[in-house]
Amino acid sequence: MKTRLPSLLVDIKEGVIDLGWGHPSPRLHPLEAVRAAADRLLSRGDTEPLQYGATQGYGPYLETLAEFLSRQESYGMSVDPRSLFLTAGASQGLDLTCTLFAREGDTVLVEEPTYFVIEGIFRAHHLSVRRVLTDKNGLDVDALEDMLENEGLRPRFIYTIPSYHNPTGTVLPEDRRKRLVELAHRFDFLVLADEVYQMIHFAHVPPKPVISFDSGPDGRTISYGSFSKILSPGLRIGWIQAAPTIVDRFADAAVTFSGGGFNHFASALVKEVIDMGLLDENIGRLRVAYSERADAMDLAIRSHFGGSVDFCKPSGGYYFWLRFPGGLDTVEFLPRAEQQGVSFRPGNAFSESGRFTDFLRLTYTLYEKEELEEGVRRLADVAASFVSG
Repeated sequence: MKTRLPSLLVDIKEGVIDLGWGHPSPRLHPLEAVRAAADRLLSRGDTEPLQYGATQGYGPYLETLAEFLSRQESYGMSVDPRSLFLTAGASQGLDLTCTLFAREGDTVLVEEPTYFVIEGIFRAHHLSVRRVLTDKNGLDVDALEDMLENEGLRPRFIYTIPSYHNPTGTVLPEDRRKRLVELAHRFDFLVLADEVYQMIHFAHVPPKPVISFDSGPDGRTISYGSFSKILSPGLRIGWIQAAPTIVDRFADAAVTFSGGGFNHFASALVKEVIDMGLLDENIGRLRVAYSERADAMDLAIRSHFGGSVDFCKPSGGYYFWLRFPGGLDTVEFLPRAEQQGVSFRPGNAFSESGRFTDFLRLTYTLYEKEELEEGVRRLADVAASFVSG
């Protein structure tokens, strides 16, 4: 009996340009690079990639990854392979972090607004979620310090997206990154830095990862990277970078020991992609393509919305964050937009506080430039008709 179970996470209605999904374009997936790497990996007749992997991760992969990260302009630091841990993507790494480093009832902090799935992950672990304000430069470290000093708040950790924030697109300046690390040491909490967009920069390189300011054996930062944004999300592979004592906690976890290192075969495949120089080439292509698409969306917003929305053009990553100063309710507006063939992610999806009624997030990575222009045109037309009643 055949079923009609879905094959992909994205399920877009026919005729709709869905600007809500923060996914890479299938047309940009490096099929030939992955094919060439797989051929080279399998042609050697080595069965090691098919066996249970080391708990920290496939050693040759970790060493190659460390070399790759160390030469990235956006990292600007030397990465020790002993500070790396293989994950099945950033989300899996964050979930495992909750299992190992938090207990039911612990307080955790998130930015306001933040990635719309993260609060669900934390609440699934029965953690108490508090929010820290953000501004045009990302996490408001002054507000965080006030909560710690004057409210006596003692969180287990804070989750932050320092580079090309989701959903706002902001970049946390270097001085704030340093202060965040200082506060983590002073008040004894962990910084969970979701840095999956660190290498997706355009004209300007972002500040170094948060962990670069947190050296030493007693580090308080856990950095999360992912090949979903720079190679292929279907491989389900990423990494954690942290102090060796923290990496040991991950490597010694029962789930890791039971099944061995996560996605062992995929990590061996990615090692080949890196060794062949194909990952550097792919990231270069993505930066060009996404920069052009961001330019196209920026031009379309300015052309079709004029001054009716507030926004800043992102300098990397995936997202535009739009605000309607007139107070348009984007949750109520969404069904009307989808009837007219365009979709987006409402602002209140990124916070349970309900403070972002008049915001929405648009993504430019999934579609070609012409489709982005048409999607923004549809959005502007339906917004105008919605406001006029």
